[in-house]
Amino acid sequence: MNPARILRRSLVGAATLTVLVVGPAGAHPFITGGELPVDSLVTMRLSMAHGCGGDDGGAEAATTEVALEVPDWLRIVDVPDADGYTPATETAEDGTVTAVTWTVDGDGVPAPAFDLDVVASGTPGEAQYLAVFQGCGDDGYRWIGTPDEPADDPAVNVALVEADPDAPPPPPEETPAPAEDPTEDVTDEPTAEPTEDVATDDVATEDGGPPVVLLGGLVVVALAAAVVLASRRRGRGDA
Repeated sequence: MNPARILRRSLVGAATLTVLVVGPAGAHPFITGGELPVDSLVTMRLSMAHGCGGDDGGAEAATTEVALEVPDWLRIVDVPDADGYTPATETAEDGTVTAVTWTVDGDGVPAPAFDLDVVASGTPGEAQYLAVFQGCGDDGYRWIGTPDEPADDPAVNVALVEADPDAPPPPPEETPAPAEDPTEDVTDEPTAEPTEDVATDDVATEDGGPPVVLLGGLVVVALAAAVVLASRRRGRGDA
């Protein structure tokens, strides 16, 4: 099952949700340094503190999948490759990244770390939180608890600080291209009606009279008759 979808379902009603975990977690995921400068393009490292289990003194299980729910105040610019894990993103219709998942493509390790190029927005001094799902096969943790919505495992705590003057400027947000209007290519010009081949004999005169060819034939017949009649008269005169 998609870990990002598992994480989103766990965020609904988190205050009353009972989360299945493998023993209590003494440590929890964190971002390196615990803070992010606002309006700055920086690389954020998300680190898992441990694998699943290990509370009875046994070995911790390797983390096989991690999902990060991306909040509105955080923009994902790039997700670099991660050693031993394959990253993937889920996006909204406008192209905004809404979740990032990492799936193991080898043996995995108990506590992997993942880099993301991000831009945080907000007011310096604000405390923000990142909801994270950590899976180890059939076991896992849902790190989603906040002061407003408590849960068995705390979300990743992030402190927003002043912009980093040494960081590169944030890239502009991409605006999705407007959908093409299929009616744009349709012109209002009328389509020419196909012309039918008309036989010459059917062509009429402009005043609606008999066809020109028919009149010509009648003239020829009349002239021939006149010639014949004149010949007969001439013959009678000779006789």
